[in-house]
Amino acid sequence: MNFFRTTILESRSLGPLFVGLLLIPALVFITACDSNGSGDNMDSPPAEQEPARLDTGPVEETDTNVDVDYDDDGTAEVVRVTDVNNNGVVPRDANGSTVTWSSDKTYELNGFVFVNPGDTLEIEPGTEIQGRLGGGADASALIVASGGVIEAEGTASDPIVFTSVRAADETLGRDDRGLWGGVILLGDAPTNNGSEVAIEGVPDNTGARILYGGQNVDHDVGTFKYVSIRHTGTQLGNGDEIQGLTLGGVGSGSTIEYVESYASDDDGFEWFGGTVNTKYLITAYESDDAFDIDQGYRGSNQFWLAVQGGNESGRASEMDGAGSPESAEPYAESIISNATYLGMGPGVSDASGDANDPFIIHRDNNATSYHNSVFAGGRTNAGIQIEDLEAGSEDAANRWAAGQLEHQDNLWYNIGPGFSGQTTFEDLIQLTTDDDGTPSGDRGNALKGNLADYLRSENNAIVNKNPYASISRTNGNGAIQSFDPTPVNAATSGANEPSDFGNKSAGVNDSWTSVSFRGAFGSGAEWNLDSDWAKITQDGTVQ
Repeated sequence: MNFFRTTILESRSLGPLFVGLLLIPALVFITACDSNGSGDNMDSPPAEQEPARLDTGPVEETDTNVDVDYDDDGTAEVVRVTDVNNNGVVPRDANGSTVTWSSDKTYELNGFVFVNPGDTLEIEPGTEIQGRLGGGADASALIVASGGVIEAEGTASDPIVFTSVRAADETLGRDDRGLWGGVILLGDAPTNNGSEVAIEGVPDNTGARILYGGQNVDHDVGTFKYVSIRHTGTQLGNGDEIQGLTLGGVGSGSTIEYVESYASDDDGFEWFGGTVNTKYLITAYESDDAFDIDQGYRGSNQFWLAVQGGNESGRASEMDGAGSPESAEPYAESIISNATYLGMGPGVSDASGDANDPFIIHRDNNATSYHNSVFAGGRTNAGIQIEDLEAGSEDAANRWAAGQLEHQDNLWYNIGPGFSGQTTFEDLIQLTTDDDGTPSGDRGNALKGNLADYLRSENNAIVNKNPYASISRTNGNGAIQSFDPTPVNAATSGANEPSDFGNKSAGVNDSWTSVSFRGAFGSGAEWNLDSDWAKITQDGTVQ
C-alpha cells in the first residue's frame, strides 16, 4: 500500500506537526518504512548523509514511501513532497484524511502534487512551498482536485508563499518567470462546457483528478487567503502553461482573498467557469494577461490590482465567454468593481506578448461587467474591444446590447492615442476587424459611436490628471518603478454600488464593500500592504 513520499533536507527541529504529517496513522507509516528491511527511522540518522538539496532531476523510486535525508544532528528542515501512484499528499484511509504543512519547514513540490478528493491540506501561516525546476512532464505544481480541500490561511504579517526552489539560494525579481508550474484549484461548480473537462496543461496520466465542472454552485474548495504565488508558468504539455492561480469550477462557498501572483510566465489569474467571489487580488509582471476569464465564470469581485512590466505582457483583462459553441450557457456574467490596471506605459515601443492590444477585451459571448475602476498607462494602441461578429453569430456585443455587459463609473488615464486630454472614447474603442482592416461585425463602424455614447452616459470618463498620488516609470515610461496608490483628483469619488453585485452567486465575499473612491485603493479598502505580505511591497513597487 503506497501513500505519498517526502524527502527531508537540511536542519531544523522536528516538531509535533512533522509527526502529524508523516506518522499519522503511525502504525501504517512504520510498516511502510520498514517493509524493505531498511527501516528508515525518524529518530536516528543514517550513517551516510545525502546532499543538502537536489534542485533538478527526478526523485528515485524506492520500496518505501518516506525517504529521509538528515543533517549532522539528525534534524530536518525541507520536506520534499511527491505524488506516488496518484495517492496525493495525504495518507489514505476510508474516510479521507487531513495533513498539515507547518511553518517551521519548507515544502518542496517534486512534480504534479495533488490533494485528492476527500482529503484536506492545511497550510500554516508563514509556510513556504517551493516548486522544483523543470518543464513538461517534469514540471511541479500543486493541484487541489475537485472534492479536495485546501485550508491555506496566512495572515498579513505571516503570509503563505509559493515560490521556486531557486529562491533558497538567490534573490528573484520581476523578470524571473516560468521557474515552476503554479497552483490549480478545481471544483464541481457550473461551467458552460456541458460536462466535466480536464484542466489545461496537466498530463492526462493523472486521471480523473484533473476534471472540473458540475452543478454545485456552492462548491467549497476551502480557504486561500494571504497567499503570494511567485515565478510560475513553466512550459507544460501541448505548449500550455499554468497561471499563478488557476480556478476551474471553483464555487461560491470558497474563500479566495488577499492573493498575489508575481512574475508569472503566463496569466496572473484565470477562471475556467465556477461561481467563486474574490477580493484583494494582485497580479504583477506577468508575461501574458493579468486577469483571464473563460467558460462561463459567474462571480462578484472587488479590489483587484494589475501591474504590468515594461518588456513583456498581455492584456490587462481578457474576458472570454464560451468555447464551442460560443452560445453555451451560463454566460460569463462576472462583476469586477474597484479594479486598478496599470499597463506597460505609453512610451513602450517594442514589447513581447499581446502588449496591451487591446487593454481590455470582451469576446466569445462574454458579459463581464466593470464598475468603479481605473485603467491607466496603456500603450498607444491600448483600448477596449467588445467583439462584434457578423449577423447570426454569438458575440460579446450581443451581451452588451442586451444590458448584461456593463461598464459604469470607470476612469481612463494616459492610455490609447493622444495622452493630452484630447483622447475620446471613440479613439479608445477598437472594432473587431477582418484581415483587411474592415469591421467584421454586423454593427459596423456605428458600433464605435454607439459604444462611446454609452460609456459617457454611464459616468465613465477619460481624465488628464493622474488619479493616483504618483507613478514613476523607467526613463519616464516603460516598467513601473513605484507608485503611491493614494487616490487623488477624479479617483477620490464617483463610485456606486453595482446593482447586481452578489446576485450572480451568493456565498463568501458576495457583499460589496461600500466605498466612494474609484480604483482599488482608498479609505475603506483593507489591503494591509503595510505588513509586506505581498512581493510588490517588498520590492518597492507599491510605496
